Amino acid sequence: MMAKNKKGREKQLKGVLLTRFFFVLIIVSIVELILVAVTNQFIIPSLITINKYDTIIKIDGAEGLFVLLFVMVTTAVVKWIFPALKISPVAVNDFLEKLLISRGLSGGTAADATETVRQLSENKFAILSLIGSFLLVAIILMTPYIVGGIVFSVSVARELRALEREKEEERQQEEKRRYLMISNIVHDLKTPMTTVYGYAKAMNDGIVPADKQPEYLDAIMKKTERTNAVIAMLLDYVKLDSEGFTIKRERIDVCELLRSCAAFCYTDIEAAGDELDIDVPEKPLYISADNIQMSRVITNLITNAIKHNPEGTKIGIFIKCENYVTGEDIRVLIADTGDEIPEELRDSIFEPFVTSDESRSSSGGTGLGLPLSERICKMHDFSLRLIQNPEIKRYHLADEYKKVFMISM
Repeated sequence: MMAKNKKGREKQLKGVLLTRFFFVLIIVSIVELILVAVTNQFIIPSLITINKYDTIIKIDGAEGLFVLLFVMVTTAVVKWIFPALKISPVAVNDFLEKLLISRGLSGGTAADATETVRQLSENKFAILSLIGSFLLVAIILMTPYIVGGIVFSVSVARELRALEREKEEERQQEEKRRYLMISNIVHDLKTPMTTVYGYAKAMNDGIVPADKQPEYLDAIMKKTERTNAVIAMLLDYVKLDSEGFTIKRERIDVCELLRSCAAFCYTDIEAAGDELDIDVPEKPLYISADNIQMSRVITNLITNAIKHNPEGTKIGIFIKCENYVTGEDIRVLIADTGDEIPEELRDSIFEPFVTSDESRSSSGGTGLGLPLSERICKMHDFSLRLIQNPEIKRYHLADEYKKVFMISM
């Protein structure tokens, strides 16, 4: 369950990150387009006019401002480096001047461009004011990205904290379930052992009449069998989670598997006064599965129907298949006409030691049969789930059936 929740959290986190990222990206893009338009139309022309550069340069956008600064800085570097290298900067300056003209930042001739650059480069205050204007424009244009990054980081951090709280709550719930599981194990072992001890002590003290001793011995055997059943089921349940445990797949006929399990449980069905209704095709339907483990699943489900329903319950064993020729989408249904499982137990019926009985001892159930069966199905990549009214009507069973445990293969 913890692994399942972990995958769910990872999937949820990925979804949150992608959703928030694209949402912030869309908002930032829209705001950026608006700011670029406002900057190009109003802010930059205003800065150029305030600094009195409108008479010598023509800039109507952030791109033009950047190009001008680039040309000025490059020209200054060329003037400083090229004399030391004894190389003429004419070709470089010519390229830069043509760049200014192509961007519409100066007049129509190279002379105009050269004069523009000269006037600005000789005025340190002009350069500083242009740099300040450029930094102001850059800050304005970068603001949406900065704010968007902050909003995205804060929202993701908030979501991570929420997921951490959820993870901690799940950990605490898992601990509670573990403690409850231990408590239930102690209960299921202590109750029969207390009875065994009491009967054995009574017989050892000689207070049991001779004609009652067989009855006491029979009770001791039944309680011992109950204890052994709990221990064996618990060991099987734990073994499935142990490292190195694997299922042994082979090609088996699921129809023959159901018939074998029904035959194995038939004596118990008759002893409980129940009725068996089996509808399995004669033609084989093959699956890849562990024969022993899947036999355990089917037997557990049939036994569960016997133990947790009143006498006279009809137990149905069916196979549904979308395509009997190819054997695809096989579904095994173990249905019964007994009482439905209460709503409050439907979500926890596959958890250890959960039963529909007020006392597990009353029916002899351990509360491990369904969890064990579900784990085996998951190891096969099958699914096991409970189906009750009104969903059960989708599977075209007789109206008398109240609940179904369905294995999808």
